[in-house]
Amino acid sequence: MMRVISGAATALMLSTALAAFQGAPKEWTERTPPYLILDGIYYVGTVDLGSYLVTSPAGHILIDTGVEQNATSISESIRAVGFNLKDVRIIVTTQAHFDHVGALARLKELTDARVLASAGDAPLLEHGGKGDYLFGPEFYFRPVRVDAIVKDGEVVRLGSRALMAHLTPGHTQGTTTWTLDAHDKLGRLRHVMFMGSTTVNDGAKLVDNETYPSIANDYQRTFMTLKAIPCDVFLTAHASVFRGAEKAAAASAGKGEDAFVDPNGCRDVIERMKTAFDEKLAAQRAGR
Repeated sequence: MMRVISGAATALMLSTALAAFQGAPKEWTERTPPYLILDGIYYVGTVDLGSYLVTSPAGHILIDTGVEQNATSISESIRAVGFNLKDVRIIVTTQAHFDHVGALARLKELTDARVLASAGDAPLLEHGGKGDYLFGPEFYFRPVRVDAIVKDGEVVRLGSRALMAHLTPGHTQGTTTWTLDAHDKLGRLRHVMFMGSTTVNDGAKLVDNETYPSIANDYQRTFMTLKAIPCDVFLTAHASVFRGAEKAAAASAGKGEDAFVDPNGCRDVIERMKTAFDEKLAAQRAGR
């Protein structure tokens, strides 16, 4: 059974987990049936941690891996939608936090895929989270070797697929949003966005942050970047943010891939997160 989790619930789960981590919240590891989004793009994550498989005859790209426990469920979901795990050629990330890259090392072992990451996040991946501007040892994960650095605007190609990297730092210093042009069954062009997180985690200093001095400016540039990107279908690291379970249920009930076409939802999320950032920045500047 698919369960709908609100964006507020996601924020609460994340805040609770970061305050006293004693293992992943069940929604992060609880399995949910994988599903087709459109044009060979599949959801292969858990109830609330998004992982995405972008398929092609030349091989596949995996985006985000969830916590370490999710390596098995992601592997089985990839097989369940009819693909061979060994055909995953590339793994990319949206952010170098334990809840989105914890299974990266294991999946690299299972697939022999190349891991690509931004310059801002690569050191965190290779040091298992050490050096993060906010998180300490309780949030470390298995280190993984990064095979190549992706730059802002760089296109990662695999067969007919062309995945573009957009650097959207703030949440981490190397948070990356990925975009891909796809086509629906009627041949209509759909701009797909795998949105990097813009959440300001509890405890993050936006003012006088000695370990990340440019954090506020980075967030502000990120919101400008996201607003300028065309977006018909948006997908996120936490499935509840794009209402994944609800949209998947609507797709199964007869709406099909149109259930995921949601440009207004994309813009609403960006605006809502910007408002939350602006409020936290103003409060910190005022010393509250």
